[in-house]
Amino acid sequence: MKEGKIFSTQLFLFYFIKSKLPQYSFVAPKNIFKSATKRNKFRRIGYNTLRFIPLRPGTGVFVYKKQSVTATLAEIKENISFILKKTDLLK
Repeated sequence: MKEGKIFSTQLFLFYFIKSKLPQYSFVAPKNIFKSATKRNKFRRIGYNTLRFIPLRPGTGVFVYKKQSVTATLAEIKENISFILKKTDLLK
């Protein structure tokens, strides 16, 4: 990921490199989400959002920021879509 690009929105940092397969992950840091249930909930929200979006091949990591603790589901989906449009990963 050191050679990749970094994009930022209000709720996410997105690390991206080009690859042949679509591989995306979500990181919910322990210093932001104190309980494991919250970390897992926000990771699941991210994965479920990506499930319905047609993606081009690439490897990316979405890292939640502090502002995402109070974010709604719609705001999270909007930020993910914005990042994917910005990086040209939507089909």
